[in-house]
Amino acid sequence: MQYLIRAIKYFFYFSFLCTATILALVLIGAVEGDINSIFRGGYESLWKIVAFFALVSAVYPKLGFISRKVYINGDMTSVKEPVVEFFRERRYEPEHISEDVLTFRVKGLAGKLSKMYEDRITFRKEEDGFFMEGLRKDVLRLSAGLEHRLTPQNEE
Repeated sequence: MQYLIRAIKYFFYFSFLCTATILALVLIGAVEGDINSIFRGGYESLWKIVAFFALVSAVYPKLGFISRKVYINGDMTSVKEPVVEFFRERRYEPEHISEDVLTFRVKGLAGKLSKMYEDRITFRKEEDGFFMEGLRKDVLRLSAGLEHRLTPQNEE
């Protein structure tokens, strides 16, 4: 169900961005305000654009969100405080803290809007280690930073 909600949300997001871009081009005088002069084929092209946005929106949640293993040592009680502190330093506030799962949300309205309120990062303990899930670029950036901070460095 969450996948469908994300797909619909991204369809409207892409539609809004396209409309805002076209509106900006019309307002600065780069294109005429007639749909037939903006797109080859005029109104007939709108269905192709809608189909393209629907296709991209259907695939994007699969590519844009991941779950990744975080390679750090210890159990949840020993890493909970450093993880919460790490996320706070990166403008994430704890949303929910339990025995096996920590969830974080971005602080500030601008950050939430830029991520379309899909800003939740989940850090959880499973049998074979720790996992982090959320937006791909955030998970990759945050998990790499967390691994660097919580993994002892071998000094040579």
